[in-house]
Parts: sequence; C-alpha cells; structure tokens
Amino acid sequence: MKYPVIYIKAEEATFLTSARVRICDVASVYCRDRKTEKLVGDCCIYRFDEDKEARIIVSVLMLIREIEQILPNVRVISIGEQDMVISYKPESMKLKPWLLKTKILLICLTCFFGTGVSIMEYNNDVDISKIFAQLYETFTGVKPNGPTFIELFYSIGLTLGIFLFFNHIPGKRVTDEPTPIQVQMRLYEKDVNQTFVTDAGRKGKEMGE
Repeated sequence: MKYPVIYIKAEEATFLTSARVRICDVASVYCRDRKTEKLVGDCCIYRFDEDKEARIIVSVLMLIREIEQILPNVRVISIGEQDMVISYKPESMKLKPWLLKTKILLICLTCFFGTGVSIMEYNNDVDISKIFAQLYETFTGVKPNGPTFIELFYSIGLTLGIFLFFNHIPGKRVTDEPTPIQVQMRLYEKDVNQTFVTDAGRKGKEMGE
C-alpha cells in the first residue's frame, strides 16, 4: 500500500501575534492531497500564554510526531530547518505608531551624527586639510589661503560613495542586491537564533527532542 507523502519545510525563526501555534505558522506544508495538506497545516502544536511575551525552541521532530498522531499512515519528509525559534508577542504589546516612529527617528539621528563625528575624527587624525592644501599647491603652484574646490569634490565624492556602498539613495535602491547593512543584520539574526537553539539544547529546554 502506498502511503501519502507530506513535505514540511520548517522556518528558522518565526514571529507570531497569535497565541495558538499551528504547523502552517512555522513551516510550509505540501501534499498532493489538499485535504491532508490543510489538515496538517491547521494542526496546533503549542499555545502561548496570551498575555505574556515568550519564546520557545522547537525541534522539527515535534512537528513530525504531531503529524503522525493525527495521520498514522503517512510519510513525513523534512526539507527545512531542524530547529525553530518561535517568538510570540501579543498585539496589545506592540508599539504605538507614534512611539515606533520616534524610535526610528532617534536611531536615524544617532547614526547620522555618529557617522558625521567619525568622519570628522578621521579627517582630523590624518590632517586632511593639510593634505588638500599640499595637493592644491602641487597642481596649481599657488598656496591656498582657505578651503578650495578639492574640499568640495571630496565632500561630493564621499556622499556618493556612501550611497553606492550602502546601495541606497533617498527613495530607492541603486541595485536589487541586498545592502551591506541587510547582510550584516541577517548574519546577526542567524547567529542569535543559533545561540538560542544551542542554549536551549544544553539546558534541555528544546521542545520535541
């Protein structure tokens, strides 16, 4: 007898605002039989306390066990992550729009002024004004008495270089490639999730093992 095959592709990290955790919330499910696929996807594997923010670490083995309990005569194949980080935050705990915008504005201002100070400190350390004065005198034969066109071109070039490096100009991206910040954020997120999984495994708190 040929048993139906169910494929599950678990996600590494999932953020939920619903206390009821279903398989379809944390993994993609595929089966030729659409009724079986829906039945598996709607299967509840955990329920958070609705009033508290929480996080759990779940092994894909837990999903397989739950599926085999409701459908004993199936074959389950996992093609995704082996461990999942599931985070829950109630809707009531979400930041209000004005507070979220305020936090974004503060972060932008911090990055802007922090970057500006860093650039000025670098220019001061290497004595960039003296270098520009020497370059101006070398190419024109005249000793400058103040700022020259070199400082202007340097400022324009620095601005364009930042936009190109971060692959973003006001309003749109330069190319479709991810920006360096996005790459670093994804690497950081992956490291954080792996730390959660490792710590949960060492403390015996991983569900499904």
